[in-house]
Amino acid sequence: MKRLVTSAIILIIFVVLSACTDDYNPAEDIYNHLEKSVELESSFQSAQSQLVELEDQENELYNQMMEINMDELEEIQPIVDEALGVVEERRELLEQEKESIDSAKEEFDQIEEYVEELEEEPKEVADEMMTTMNDRYEAFNELYEAYKSSLDLDAELYEMLKDENLEKEDLDSQVENVNKSYTEVQDAQETFNNLTQEFNELKKEFYEISDLNVEYED
Repeated sequence: MKRLVTSAIILIIFVVLSACTDDYNPAEDIYNHLEKSVELESSFQSAQSQLVELEDQENELYNQMMEINMDELEEIQPIVDEALGVVEERRELLEQEKESIDSAKEEFDQIEEYVEELEEEPKEVADEMMTTMNDRYEAFNELYEAYKSSLDLDAELYEMLKDENLEKEDLDSQVENVNKSYTEVQDAQETFNNLTQEFNELKKEFYEISDLNVEYED
């Protein structure tokens, strides 16, 4: 049975080059916290690219395992050990992602005190932006838990392959569990990615409606 591999969690952000107005605007304070939040997510993005590479590496190792006859345990064990090492590397990167997202969210939450000072139209957009970010944060936590579970199932699968008495039915059942977990991860990723895109669009709208002089880079 073919094992599913997760894709990258895509984070699309606007890079702000300048933001200034002649008179004080509470949107400027919001801008500062928003862009600091973006900076704090930089390690999240770095971890993402590394995770994709490790997932590809692990999938290749898995395919190698499946090509070896189950009675050739000595040939399988070194590959299994390497795959287990990759699982632990992925686990460390996942924790790095969570720390990055948590820090960014903490910074983002500081905009709330300035939102009340905004005029009606910018405030409406800012309120929607905050709601979307809160939803995005919850979506990440769901993704985090799903990914952790998938890592545990991967590790269980590899440990099973060390057992010379492993039954094919048990192996098939575990592979099915792994594939199901990766489907859940992909579903959670899609939700997170959609909310990220929605948030970025709202952030751009907020900057424009607040009369901030902002330039964007893809």
